[in-house]
Amino acid sequence: MTDTKLADRAVDAALRLASEKSWDDVSLAEIAREAQLDLADFYGELDIDAVLSAIDRRFDLACSSEPVSTDDKLKDRIFEVTMLRFEAMEDHRAALMSIRKSWKYNPVERLKAAKRRTRTARWILTCAEADFAGAGPRAVLLSGILSRAEAAWEKEDSPDFTRTMAHLDRDLRDVNDFAGRIKKFTSSFKAKKKETTEAESPAS
Repeated sequence: MTDTKLADRAVDAALRLASEKSWDDVSLAEIAREAQLDLADFYGELDIDAVLSAIDRRFDLACSSEPVSTDDKLKDRIFEVTMLRFEAMEDHRAALMSIRKSWKYNPVERLKAAKRRTRTARWILTCAEADFAGAGPRAVLLSGILSRAEAAWEKEDSPDFTRTMAHLDRDLRDVNDFAGRIKKFTSSFKAKKKETTEAESPAS
């Protein structure tokens, strides 16, 4: 079995289980049984953290399911790409709520979730054709925006994603300016650090 097929079957099984029970109570062995696989198939390939990453990857790939128009503003492209992800997530709301609840109040798991969200942000920028040089600060900012949008989606009560879209649109308004300020600050800091290092270096 290829790594991709294993991951796909594991994700399908994990989402089914998470929709029925707390993610905290889901084990890798249970995922293997639900996927009708041997637990040994997972050895050296997938653990629980890797399954979570594979789940995120599935929804990340939804971001590239439709092309973007480069004639649109950057903010609009990011918005459209991000909403493709939320639309894909909606079909698995119960499972994703269970997973979110499992890490929301656990500092270690919350940190892991934040790292996964930064990876998602980088992919969204790629799909929005905004992965140019200096996109790092924008990805960090976008990961925070995604987290807040997900919190809004968690409370969503409209089939049209009204709450989620409103939060996302509001937070994306200043993404260019804010990321630009971060980039400027980072460049200034690096320049000052280089000057300090050179000043402190002994003359040859």
